[in-house]
Amino acid sequence: MDVIHVDFKLPSEHLINGERFDAEMQIFHLHPSRRRTPTVVSMMRASHTGYNSVLQNIIDEFQYVFDDNAAQCAIRTRRDRKLISKMHGILGKNVTSSVDYDSWGDFSTARESPLNTTARRLQGIFTPHHEKLVPSVHFYGYEGSLTEPPCSEFVTWFISDVPMEMSFGQLAQLKRIQFNYVDQNCTKTSVHFRESNARPIQDTFGRPVWRCTPADFVADPK
Repeated sequence: MDVIHVDFKLPSEHLINGERFDAEMQIFHLHPSRRRTPTVVSMMRASHTGYNSVLQNIIDEFQYVFDDNAAQCAIRTRRDRKLISKMHGILGKNVTSSVDYDSWGDFSTARESPLNTTARRLQGIFTPHHEKLVPSVHFYGYEGSLTEPPCSEFVTWFISDVPMEMSFGQLAQLKRIQFNYVDQNCTKTSVHFRESNARPIQDTFGRPVWRCTPADFVADPK
């Protein structure tokens, strides 16, 4: 199965024995023959001693994109203001229109997309199933849906029964990146409410939830 998408939700969208965690990482896979999307979830618990070096590699790449786009937004804003000021001086009246920088080759076409750069950089350092990201091979599972529109019901969820460790500082950095992101056009793209981009906890509506433990495995024949 191929990994097709990795997402981070703050706080978690699942509970384990009634506990809601600081965040969760969702690893979506493609299983074309079954027409399902098996999704591995790793709960994330912050603590003073939980610094996670593998997770930090991912956060650093998020920070790279965040900073790069913030810088491009600042350049656009400065150019926009200079042009409006110049037009105001020429025309002698208020000018409120902005400039379409898509026609400025030195600004929008000469630079490679930071997302493409990040994708290449992550290939060498990001293994989503690393043991520091998904600490257990045992899980809770159920048949469910996407947690974002259109909420289609083709997802098989596998929730790792051991949470990933992270530090409070890493949690704060993830929140800053997730909730304050603007793209290179200065558009706020984050969808959140009161520092949460997670869907509210839903009722199972009688859906069976199973658990895979070491007892479910048998030894290899000798």
